[in-house]
Amino acid sequence: MQIESPARSHACRSLAALLPLTLPVVACTADGSGTDVVITDSAGVAVASNLGPDIPLDWRFERVLTLGGRDAGPEAFYDVGRGKVDADSSGNLYVLDTGAKRVVVFDSEGRHLRTIGREGEGPGEIAVPLGFSVLPDGTVFVDDLGKGRLVGFAPDGSALDSEERVLPGSRRVYWADGLYSSIVTPDSAGMRHRFLTVGGDDTTDLAEFHAPVEDRVVEFPSCGMSFTGMPPIFAPAIRWDAWRGRAAVRSGTTYEIDIYDHGRHVNRVRRAILPTRTTAELAERELGEAMVVMTPDGERRCDPSEVVEQRGFEEAMPAVRDLRVDPAGRIWVGRAGPRPEPTQTDILAPDGTYLGTLPASAPYPIGFLPDGRALVAETDDVDVTRLVIYRVVEVPSGFEPE
Repeated sequence: MQIESPARSHACRSLAALLPLTLPVVACTADGSGTDVVITDSAGVAVASNLGPDIPLDWRFERVLTLGGRDAGPEAFYDVGRGKVDADSSGNLYVLDTGAKRVVVFDSEGRHLRTIGREGEGPGEIAVPLGFSVLPDGTVFVDDLGKGRLVGFAPDGSALDSEERVLPGSRRVYWADGLYSSIVTPDSAGMRHRFLTVGGDDTTDLAEFHAPVEDRVVEFPSCGMSFTGMPPIFAPAIRWDAWRGRAAVRSGTTYEIDIYDHGRHVNRVRRAILPTRTTAELAERELGEAMVVMTPDGERRCDPSEVVEQRGFEEAMPAVRDLRVDPAGRIWVGRAGPRPEPTQTDILAPDGTYLGTLPASAPYPIGFLPDGRALVAETDDVDVTRLVIYRVVEVPSGFEPE
């Protein structure tokens, strides 16, 4: 519920009275910011359209701890990014060291607890790790491309038997009684992107998106790779994140985010922010130094200009680049823009209410610890990437310290 300011209360009530019951109801903010919110109800799902301008947030990020980038030991890892850092419910931090084919575990203060797995093809060994997932109790599942299946480890680090196959585009976030996952598979219409939930033996599709692709072969001599049915750069896809049972999902190119609570669709959020027009230059910048392809034989790096020429690119990039859900259930919406420049981040309340926007200079997290501290991948001047842990100090909008 929103409390209306006296100056706008009468006008809002009058407008609402004129609207037919089939149209959305208009609510006004109390701070006079002009951020009108149109709220309606569709099949039990609250839909909020945040139509106003950005509200600046001046949150502070206090560096607490830095891990990684060492020459040897538990912190001799460099490949820090999304899907390679996670935490359990006790606050222990897990890092997938793709170079050494292991998982390194630290406590919440950065002290090394144990190392799980080693390079190899046998039980408890890892061949070609792509990503991993950590259950609340500390069970670990590594997506092993070399073995073609998940490699599991119990909370004490001992090996588990697992026959589940690794699927393209798959990812999992677990909660106590189930998990969220995403899968990309080909079908007659192109590539089918699915976001789903699994509980026991039941699997339910929550969101789906079909991305048309041309049935032609694209070849990249620079890396010796060829593909059939590869989508153009900036092709729409499902983006999602979850913290245990709370999930946020974006499908397509518009700023429209669906919120789920333990598999139940509860909210849909929209903002009046349009997709960005693209060019060949922006497509190359999106790829960075190379298009990296992981194979059972190792990493392949394809020349960006060659990839843009062969794959092509969409006319616009999606309005939302990425999503994160923090332990409080808030959604961190990374807005689109040309890479490698950082972009602004919208913060939404757990119910989808727009709280404000962080500047592009604010760190964007790759994950969180249960106490709310943000995990950020930062690369220094000599191109060494480390994991930095920040405490987020939430300064109220408009607050001026003495």
